[in-house]
Amino acid sequence: MAQLRSKGVVIVAHGSRGKPKTVRLQLTNDNITWRTETKRKNSSGLSKEVKLGKLHSVALTNIMYVDVGKQTTALRRSENISVPDSLCFSLLTKEGSLDLEANSPRERDALVGSFSLVLDNVHAKNWRDIYRNSNEMPSSFDEYDEEIGQR
Repeated sequence: MAQLRSKGVVIVAHGSRGKPKTVRLQLTNDNITWRTETKRKNSSGLSKEVKLGKLHSVALTNIMYVDVGKQTTALRRSENISVPDSLCFSLLTKEGSLDLEANSPRERDALVGSFSLVLDNVHAKNWRDIYRNSNEMPSSFDEYDEEIGQR
């Protein structure tokens, strides 16, 4: 959890549309933040600098649930069939989800545990029931794809 709170973790975010993107995910006192990180190559073809995308944020109070595995529409897309279930989890809100792919099963489990602990402290009532009462949710990451498409 210390890394998540300090420099963050580099992870892959999936949307309902578009290609998965590498993002840096960070946990602050009140929010989850993420932004894309794209490595630019210099003339010799080596990665030189990192281009940062727009900063996105979701208040912890708006995150209802951590879903483990490929449970959301974005993670069940046919394009993601080769992504192991053991690497995937989603942060669910009433408006959508942030669908993530960790670098290893151990990292996924550590992140799920960290987010679950934080959310248990943030929410006083049983917030899992809120999620179970809702149907299919769009991916929060889709907003990023829509912004890119407008450029």
